[in-house]
Amino acid sequence: MTFSDGKVAELVNANFVAAWLNRGPGFHNEDYGSEQRIFQSSMEAYPTKNICTFFLTPQGRVFHYVAGYFAPELFRSELEAALRLRAAAFDAEMNLKTDGPEALRKIHHAEAERLSGTMGKAALAGIADRSYRSFSHAHTEACAKVVECGLRYLVALHRHWSGEGAPRDFEALRFDYVYGNSFSEEPRRGAAPLSGSLVGQKE
Repeated sequence: MTFSDGKVAELVNANFVAAWLNRGPGFHNEDYGSEQRIFQSSMEAYPTKNICTFFLTPQGRVFHYVAGYFAPELFRSELEAALRLRAAAFDAEMNLKTDGPEALRKIHHAEAERLSGTMGKAALAGIADRSYRSFSHAHTEACAKVVECGLRYLVALHRHWSGEGAPRDFEALRFDYVYGNSFSEEPRRGAAPLSGSLVGQKE
């Protein structure tokens, strides 16, 4: 649903090369009952390890990622953060600048600080009620708590990245997501992987 949002799609298509990786060959989820339950009850944010969007250099180095599902407005904010990270830390060919690691740390730190100041109802105010398939969702007071949970995850993630500096290797990192719900259909190293998504850089 997030990637089908017009504003998200426009931002992705204009700035990134998007690719989907199904980590389990032949895996296809048609459990629309679960989709409906999640959409109607906690559709604003669900930081699970079962799906992850990675922001990569063409060399397969990860400089940011977002584990789980986030409503289009929240996800657009992370896309915009990825663009700021790219502009500050990499040259036109996506090579890391000399001061790139420090630039990455500073932007991740700034994002953690910004997000920590927009908890609960303040963040929910910018997220629209919406429909998807035949499902519909109208915000309740509980939605503010869901958004706050998602924002806490994003704050913790940006704080973690603010201590990392240099980008990490995708193959090593995708088995070791930081924070978020512990649930994942992805097996550990050496086993065949399951569902996920990547967002690479547009040249």
